[in-house]
Amino acid sequence: MSVDVGSKAPDFTLVDQRKRSVSLSQFRGKLVVANFTYTTCALPNFCLRLANNFNVLQQRFAKDLGRDLILLTLTFDPTHDTPEVMAAYASQWSANADTWRFLTGAPADVDRACRFFGVRAFATDGLMDHSMHTVVIGRDGRLVTNIEGNQFTATQLGDVVDAHAVQALHGQ
Repeated sequence: MSVDVGSKAPDFTLVDQRKRSVSLSQFRGKLVVANFTYTTCALPNFCLRLANNFNVLQQRFAKDLGRDLILLTLTFDPTHDTPEVMAAYASQWSANADTWRFLTGAPADVDRACRFFGVRAFATDGLMDHSMHTVVIGRDGRLVTNIEGNQFTATQLGDVVDAHAVQALHGQ
């Protein structure tokens, strides 16, 4: 069951690249942008593109990260994507582990968190066949948007974040 836009995002708890327990609810009061990926994706227009979009957000919103904005990248391949693998992947993007968390965990917990946002993945021919989602969760914990696919640019995603984060910060 996936959450509808406007509804409260269900809480989940996973572990990040530093093996710290991370719950969605701990970021209440901040804008959370999350994507879903796996580190061995071989197709550059899929998981790699989503990670690159977050890298652009990391640069564009450097002053807001941590204080008002959090980035979460959840794997849907927790069997391979251990905290150590996620840490190595995060380092490729020069991700600050306090502001861009790369999450994994027990397969059942990861699957549950992914399904909240409509993410489906299964192994096929040595790869993962998967849906693609990028979500924005508002300061109140409600799902603001769930963008399916990869047909958007980092700039467009940044504009969505800007509309929901920066404007709210400045009372607009």
